[in-house]
Amino acid sequence: MNLSRDTAHRGRISGLQGSYPGLTYRGSCSRAQHVHPLVKLVLLLSFSTAVIAVPSVLGQGFFLGLLAVFYALAGLGSTFPLRKLRFIYLFGLLIFLVQALAVGEGVLLWRFSWGPLHISIRSEGLREGLKLMMRFINIIGSSYLFVVATDPNKLAYALMQLGLPYRFGFALITALRFIPIFHLELEQVKNAQMAKGIELEGLSLKNLLRAVRYLYVPLVISALSRVDNLTISMEGRAFGLHPERTFMSSQALSTKDRIIILAIPLFFLLCYCFFSR
Repeated sequence: MNLSRDTAHRGRISGLQGSYPGLTYRGSCSRAQHVHPLVKLVLLLSFSTAVIAVPSVLGQGFFLGLLAVFYALAGLGSTFPLRKLRFIYLFGLLIFLVQALAVGEGVLLWRFSWGPLHISIRSEGLREGLKLMMRFINIIGSSYLFVVATDPNKLAYALMQLGLPYRFGFALITALRFIPIFHLELEQVKNAQMAKGIELEGLSLKNLLRAVRYLYVPLVISALSRVDNLTISMEGRAFGLHPERTFMSSQALSTKDRIIILAIPLFFLLCYCFFSR
């Protein structure tokens, strides 16, 4: 019975990865599999810190090009982020438009007047809009790539072998594994409610409140039920009984990995100094 349940669970996850291939770790990233998880974590933190710190549009454009190179090196191709991050690009465009219209400093580039309506775009607004748009895309895109190209089990094992308490490592694995499961359950609840004739499409306030009632309330109840079942299972297996634990696989850092981990922050520090002049 447990075997059939595990098989069904794996089938659901496999089907979900076909529907949401960008939400979970993709084992097809063959090139990224050979990179140590801690190297990728340091790269993400250094990249995000540099993106936030660099104030110039040229620097943000450089990081955006560097991010495209990372996607190519991971074996995902250049079209993968274009297909999977369309909403992020649209939201970034919205940030650009808001900044371009709201900032009233700099040289006047364009003005439109129609009755009491006056719209103007200035050079400083364009600069700030481009900078914030690319900064947003860089941070979200790099985090997205990290999730897609990093095995959560290996990452948790590496952090725990580095000294992280294994309770926190287990919490990390559980959180990353539950993301696709909750998306699957959300689709199931949505299809079930729509089969009952409940209208959930549209962006009106009424539909939004209806979605909270008929979608998110059942999803929260299901999540709490899963957490309760997981807690009972962990208690039955005496999770946390011993302060130390063994690991199925070793994630030791090689000398090459240590050198790369030291070199990555130095590289982005040089980038910050160059683009902040």
